Amino acid sequence: MPVHNARLYVAAAIESVLAQDHPSFELVVVDDASTDGTAEALHRFEGHPRIRIVSNKKRRGRGASRNLITRLSKGAYLSPCDADDLMLKGNLKALSRYLDCHPRVGVVYADMQLETVDKRGRVLKKREIKGRDCNETWDLFDNAVNHPGCMMRKSCLLKVGGYDEDIDYGDDWSLWMKLGEVTRFTYLPNKVYYLWRRHPGSIKKYTPRNLKDFARIRMEAVRRRYGRRFGTKK
Repeated sequence: MPVHNARLYVAAAIESVLAQDHPSFELVVVDDASTDGTAEALHRFEGHPRIRIVSNKKRRGRGASRNLITRLSKGAYLSPCDADDLMLKGNLKALSRYLDCHPRVGVVYADMQLETVDKRGRVLKKREIKGRDCNETWDLFDNAVNHPGCMMRKSCLLKVGGYDEDIDYGDDWSLWMKLGEVTRFTYLPNKVYYLWRRHPGSIKKYTPRNLKDFARIRMEAVRRRYGRRFGTKK
């Protein structure tokens, strides 16, 4: 769980993870130099046997924070939970059980519930976000995989070098493009294990930098796959 300025939401997010019925898990939280009182909100969880809290002295970004979490984690599987969202009942048990039974699958994911809230936390609307079977898209060029609440093998993540730390928005898609080259993905339809909360502070707008990052993600994937045709040695 990477955190940056999520004081109003992070305690509920942590509680949703602690409520999971899986017998063995840890929660690694990295506070990415928050300035809104997030550190105080995290203080109540210090010393909890299932939680490890680390603070970055200066902001490093989501990709770097996620890579730090990966390095600190002890488990074989990783499941991202954003600091303003909620992990729903059965997430860890259901997804880990699937990976246990399917050793050739490196990433498993399901549907999500989207909840839009206002500044006071009042729910404005709800709807379900359906995932899509990435086998029905071409080579993951269409970002069809729900990142929050998914579960992936740590070994696969390390094999591709983790998250891209130079991408401001789209670090999850960049990861999928790399993981798609080394492992299989599985979508579990009609299963909802994660609640994605959108609020005024979380709504992102595309910027010229975002669009530049998206173009780079695509081109790097093409070059990895086709090498010399695009001026890059394999």
